[in-house]
Amino acid sequence: MSLKDELGIAPENELRHVFSRTKGTLGQTEIDEYEEVTPDGKVIARYTVTEHTNLRGLNTTRSIQKH
Repeated sequence: MSLKDELGIAPENELRHVFSRTKGTLGQTEIDEYEEVTPDGKVIARYTVTEHTNLRGLNTTRSIQKH
């Protein structure tokens, strides 16, 4: 399943990656920002996807926030 499908983005809209950053001493938290853009160029939603890897046990959790 693609991220676009996971977020429920309409097929005619584009999911545009805006930027990425990492946090933590070993970069164990990755934060990606996306915009949902209509065919006429209007931004209708923003998403923050956060993926955190616990260094003890290497468990990964993922959260998605819609703005």
